[in-house]
Amino acid sequence: MRAYDYRELLADLHLGALSGDERSALEARLRDDPELAREHQRLSQAVAALEAVRVEPVPSGLHQRIAARVRAAGPPPALRVADELESGQVYTLKLQSFRDIAAVAAMIVLAVGVGVPGLLHLRERNQRMICADNMAQIGRGMQAYALAANGSLPFAGWDGGRYSWRPTTDPGVVVQPNRQHLYLLVKVGLVSPEAFVCPSSDGVPMSGRADQFSDFPQSANLSYAYQNMAGVRPSPQRDQPNMPILSDDNPLFDGGLPRLDRLAVDGRHDLNSRAHGGAGQNLLTLDGRSIWTTTPYSGVNGDNVWLLDRRTEYTGREGPQTSTDAHLIK
Repeated sequence: MRAYDYRELLADLHLGALSGDERSALEARLRDDPELAREHQRLSQAVAALEAVRVEPVPSGLHQRIAARVRAAGPPPALRVADELESGQVYTLKLQSFRDIAAVAAMIVLAVGVGVPGLLHLRERNQRMICADNMAQIGRGMQAYALAANGSLPFAGWDGGRYSWRPTTDPGVVVQPNRQHLYLLVKVGLVSPEAFVCPSSDGVPMSGRADQFSDFPQSANLSYAYQNMAGVRPSPQRDQPNMPILSDDNPLFDGGLPRLDRLAVDGRHDLNSRAHGGAGQNLLTLDGRSIWTTTPYSGVNGDNVWLLDRRTEYTGREGPQTSTDAHLIK
């Protein structure tokens, strides 16, 4: 796990949102990382200061007395901001003790150091969960499709002599984006268009009648990459259940077009999807499970799900030679 992930776990620790495995990983990291340990100590002191504040019990009948005084005082005079500024009057908050000062300081530290990052982190986690649920819906649609199609995943057909999943201007080539196979789930009504858009992306669900199209009308209508169907195709009924068949978008390809600046450099092959800020990606496996992973080497036997058998050059006609070689593209 990367260093900044541990800081996120540290925020979750003080928010009480860690699982048992995450707590164990964080405790091990704290023993080895002095800087993270110091940050943990500062946050612990701030939280302790907040917990030290004791709220006195509300006296009986207080709200009735307050309401009576408000009624007796009548409506307050209208307040104009301009008048207050022109008066030059300064308003101050009086703190009665060091404990009050410590409590205010702790609140500021938590708001800046934990509150904002913590809220952003929780927002991203919520988006990951929605994304994972989307994939689970797609997985259920795939299983229903396979039951009706003799164990086949969604497949729109393939002619290796004429077709290419890579965009090209060659008039002799028929471009069939890999996403057309996945679109069958929408076309036959097994999965709604909304499930194909990750909340962490800027995508939008497609509109219009699904049966009028053979593909997603716009690239923004699909956030996910599907298993390359130009070669050996895995089957839910006979192949390894942990085989990845769907993921957040592949960072080495743009809509099926290889990113040569990334494919040509070995160090770029371990990039995570851009969908979740590069922290990782959701994967859907052949048995319908949606999992979160922080590395693309999450295929069968550590296979890189972005590459076809470690290939770095693509014409658009290549496909997997085995049912365990994941290659997730649009």
